[in-house]
Amino acid sequence: MWSVEPEAVVASAGAETAISAETAAAASAASPALLGVLPMGADEDSALFQAALLGCGSQYLGVVAEHSAQRGLFAGAQGIAAGVYTATEAARAAAMALD
Repeated sequence: MWSVEPEAVVASAGAETAISAETAAAASAASPALLGVLPMGADEDSALFQAALLGCGSQYLGVVAEHSAQRGLFAGAQGIAAGVYTATEAARAAAMALD
């Protein structure tokens, strides 16, 4: 037999939502530093190094955005699951009362 505590699932969904928002805010705050890299000099090597750093920063922010979005979707799925479980248990209890 399965035992689910919908309140715990909802609390977990809230925590996941908070983590997602915190991650997105941290990435947003770091964005200027990651995307505002200037070349160290006027030479070609400095320009290439700047381009490499900008590419890494951009990729990092893309991965963080994807991760944050996935956590948000997971939180939403948890919220739905808790609601479905609660509704199913209520329907089961009502059906048992009729028998």
